Amino acid sequence: MFRKIKFSQLSAIYTNYSTRVEIDASLRENFDTKQFKPRNHPGRSQYKVGVIPPDIQKAIKLILHDSEAKTYHEDSIKLNNYLHSRLLPPEEDEIRAKAAKIHSSVSNKVYSKIDKELTQEEIETQNRKINTTVFNVLKKNVYRWGSISYDKPTCLQYLMTRAAPEYAILVRIFDEIKRRLPDFKPRSFFDFGSGIGTGTWAVNTFWKGDIFEYFTVDTSTHMNDLSRLILCQGRDNVEMPFKAYFPRQFLPASTDLKYDIVLSAFSLFELPNMKSRLETIQKLWNKTENFLIIVEHGTNAGFRVVNEAREFVLNSAKNKGYAFAPCPNDNVCPRYLEQKTPCNFLMKYESLAYVTKTEVVADLFSYVILRKGARPTDDAQWPRIVRAPIVRSGHTVCRLCTSQGDLKEIIFSKGKYDQTTYRCARSSNWGDVLPVK
Repeated sequence: MFRKIKFSQLSAIYTNYSTRVEIDASLRENFDTKQFKPRNHPGRSQYKVGVIPPDIQKAIKLILHDSEAKTYHEDSIKLNNYLHSRLLPPEEDEIRAKAAKIHSSVSNKVYSKIDKELTQEEIETQNRKINTTVFNVLKKNVYRWGSISYDKPTCLQYLMTRAAPEYAILVRIFDEIKRRLPDFKPRSFFDFGSGIGTGTWAVNTFWKGDIFEYFTVDTSTHMNDLSRLILCQGRDNVEMPFKAYFPRQFLPASTDLKYDIVLSAFSLFELPNMKSRLETIQKLWNKTENFLIIVEHGTNAGFRVVNEAREFVLNSAKNKGYAFAPCPNDNVCPRYLEQKTPCNFLMKYESLAYVTKTEVVADLFSYVILRKGARPTDDAQWPRIVRAPIVRSGHTVCRLCTSQGDLKEIIFSKGKYDQTTYRCARSSNWGDVLPVK
């Protein structure tokens, strides 16, 4: 006996199980003629493991050796752990709301034990005690944020622990632009919070010789000196290889100059509140000619900063833009909206062989590439794989973010999909786009 199903239930079942995709029809011939192979389909990143270029590695090792940086090894590990565990500075409204809640709880507890009428002096005494208690409780329950002072030792610690993962992550992100727009040749590059210069190393991995102006901003003079020294092969007497290279401590006031690529990588956590972050994003967006890239650690806090910047730019009344990557849509991020978990990606990298041996490790990151103008009508908007695919015998499960702005889980099996679609899904990794419709 079959169970009767209401129409609404049938509709829900159809929605859950009818999602079916296939290779983008515009690519079918390319696969048939073997121009594309599933394991190297156009949505796959070519950078599986990031390795710092040999000349940069040589300069770094020379600098670390000359600075006797081996003594900083343990401190560099502590710095890296701190950067990954960092939270955003609490907003004043949040602190006030929390203080009011604690004050109400403490007051009720204190006055509930008093069974006599108090004089004005006694009331004032009790209130002072309550305020002291509230302050002490608040200190323990509010995140104590502080900006990092990058003196010379801290800069060297940062170099030891963050050079390799940051370069690898930025190469992975720039590869997205290069693959999709092979004819794009940026003429200028602006790096906000440039640090040790990983942005410059990464952008030259793809467009060396095309970029004629580099403008970098970092409030630490030690960072600016260190990034310059690395580009000069680790020696003070070597000429800077780029003629138009302008390191600065602060954002320029002028809004006239625009840059083809504007980057903010692992920098927005140094700003004291949301207001200052959004003001900075607005300034960076105003300076953007083509692409604005925001990158942070792949934590909940890091993703919140990236999503905050994404929403701010996409909802901006002026200078319209669209999400170039990783999002195939401009809707509210479904990962943030539905699950409150970070949209992040994994990048493997080869660690620096200085104190310890070289090894391949991985780092999580969140990012968004925003592009000026309207989304092109011929943008394929292929879905993005937002979690590691589950590969089993005979089938592969892919979790996708789609052009409709929702999350889909699709099971690609040998029996239900053609060989090309099945093998493309099986060959894809976390962070790739799947060339399907």
